[in-house]
Amino acid sequence: MVSDLLGARLFTAAVTPMRRDESVDHGALATMLDTDIRRGVEGLYICGSSGEGVLLSEDERIAVAETAVTAAAGRVPVVSHVGAMSTGEAVRIAAAAKDTGVAAISMIPPLYYGYSTADVVRHLRTVIDAVELPFILYNIPQFTGRDISEGGFDELLALPQVIGVKHTSRNLYGAERILRRYPHLTLINGFDEFYLPALSIGARGAIGTTVSLQIELFLSLRRRFDAGDLAGARAVQVRINDTVEGMVEVGVFGAAKYLGGKLSVPLGDCRSPLPALDDDGRARLDAVFARLQENIAITAEEDARDVS
Repeated sequence: MVSDLLGARLFTAAVTPMRRDESVDHGALATMLDTDIRRGVEGLYICGSSGEGVLLSEDERIAVAETAVTAAAGRVPVVSHVGAMSTGEAVRIAAAAKDTGVAAISMIPPLYYGYSTADVVRHLRTVIDAVELPFILYNIPQFTGRDISEGGFDELLALPQVIGVKHTSRNLYGAERILRRYPHLTLINGFDEFYLPALSIGARGAIGTTVSLQIELFLSLRRRFDAGDLAGARAVQVRINDTVEGMVEVGVFGAAKYLGGKLSVPLGDCRSPLPALDDDGRARLDAVFARLQENIAITAEEDARDVS
């Protein structure tokens, strides 16, 4: 299963539904994830940035993993982000996530203090060694202040447990250099607006906030790229970016919950201090959603003509 775990799979970076009192809504979570899988999503990435993982308690993160594994029911792999402020907390979350049946774990570097690269490597290595699960290194320098692709992580990247890098960075040169040095790794695109450029330098799958919202477009882009239709793939990337742009303008995490609620059940607002959407933001997202449906229909018509 490990060799097939990542591949070219399209993972949703799943949001975590919240009730009005900011408690996790597990019923909505299960419905949302089942809907995502039925619509074609090929993997679930939970408790990451979109899932507000660092705003959840240990118990909440473990409970989210339990709900996700149950909802997936073996249809797609579940990857749990277990990154935490302290090494001990990360080990505990990772061990508990393993017990729920997740297929792999993933981590960002530790935050806030001015850790040396050696400190970060030791932190990550401790979790990798403590839990016998495939590991995906999460590179998101705009949040962590550290770009893994700039060097210093060779000890980790060479480990057999490390199967891939989730690269949420505009530094595609650095990502290509990782693949150059470690061709056995799977490079996973993390910025949805960079899916096609990332494929061009050797990335395979994607883990993204908008994947579940426009899975039809991601699947079409992948088919067109694999067929050598770069012009067609570029056209779909533009449509994907229309959605991304509209979401970023009002706050991407809250937008993901609002738009995801249109496809399944209401998913609530983000946990404070992340902001809630106002009426203007929701109205703007209604227009984004309408445009997205048009783009999905246009893409489906094009794909149908290509098949015929």
